[in-house]
Amino acid sequence: MFELETYKAVFDSAPDGLIVTNNLGEIILVNNKIEKLFGYKAKELIGKKIELLIPNRFHHNHTEQRTDYANAPTAREMGAKKNLWALKKDGSEFAVEISLSPIKLKDANLMSAAIRDVSERKKIEQEIAVQYKKLESQNKELEQFTYIASHDLREPLQTLNSFVKLIKDEFAGKLGDQGDKYLEFIFQSSSRMQDLVKGLMDYSLIGKEPEIKLVDCNIIVNEVLSDLNYSIKESDALILVKNLPEINGYPTELRQLFQNLISNALKYRRNDIDLEIVISAEKSGNSCLFSIKDNGIGIDKDDKEKIFTLFKRLHNRDEYSGIGVGLSYCKKIVEIHNGNIWVDSTPGEGSTFYFTIHTN
Repeated sequence: MFELETYKAVFDSAPDGLIVTNNLGEIILVNNKIEKLFGYKAKELIGKKIELLIPNRFHHNHTEQRTDYANAPTAREMGAKKNLWALKKDGSEFAVEISLSPIKLKDANLMSAAIRDVSERKKIEQEIAVQYKKLESQNKELEQFTYIASHDLREPLQTLNSFVKLIKDEFAGKLGDQGDKYLEFIFQSSSRMQDLVKGLMDYSLIGKEPEIKLVDCNIIVNEVLSDLNYSIKESDALILVKNLPEINGYPTELRQLFQNLISNALKYRRNDIDLEIVISAEKSGNSCLFSIKDNGIGIDKDDKEKIFTLFKRLHNRDEYSGIGVGLSYCKKIVEIHNGNIWVDSTPGEGSTFYFTIHTN
């Protein structure tokens, strides 16, 4: 008697609705949660077919599925990947997930169904999906606007720059020191604007490569080092490249990622010590952690997040050239590979840039 009461108490206290049926699909036992979910009293359900709790449009398929399950009963989950609907006494429907389990007794084979109301979760998932679609559409519009705007700005800027250069060449020394100074200022400003517009357009094009390919990072890094040969010799840098993996990714973007990070290490070097750069990687499952370590000037703690912002510069242009797009490119490239990028740095001692690439 005590065991029977214990089993009933456990059955009724389950967080999900529980229904037990026989091989004919007749309900023989329900818990209290089922009464709350469906609005029926237990006595109204006992002896009835399980189809009573299923919308009419699904009856035919469900009868066939129930028969198939009775012939080969196994524990299984239903509703996680597709929508399942249940029918309340008042005729309203709600989304459910169901876990089926066979019950073998001496004289009968039964089936247990654990039923969970997932209406709220499905509603939230649908809202998220709608917002995601909306955001995706807005991002595409923004990217298109950025590309068109930057593309259309390039021509008038190029024209302005060309005319300023012609005026400089023709009237050099004829406008006085102040006039020459103004022309040089206009020329530098328009040139900088050209660089910014090009940087914006290039940024909008990241991730537009049609397909992911298998990429040998050793080959990419060697090509980058070959392209940067002059800067490497000029800085007298020692670069150590440890064995790098093959990964699935966008070849052009990955090449740009390594080029930007290595170029930065070459640019922001110290003058009182020989530059050393170490490039390495560790692969774990479908993820790969890369690191590019240098002994350069380092980065202040407060600037570690700022450096990945588009057009953000930490140094005066007279000290270091550039328009502040390199690391924002890197961040976007890493993100389209479902990874993260960050830096560990000590001012005056150097920096290590880490980034992860997920290869599936």
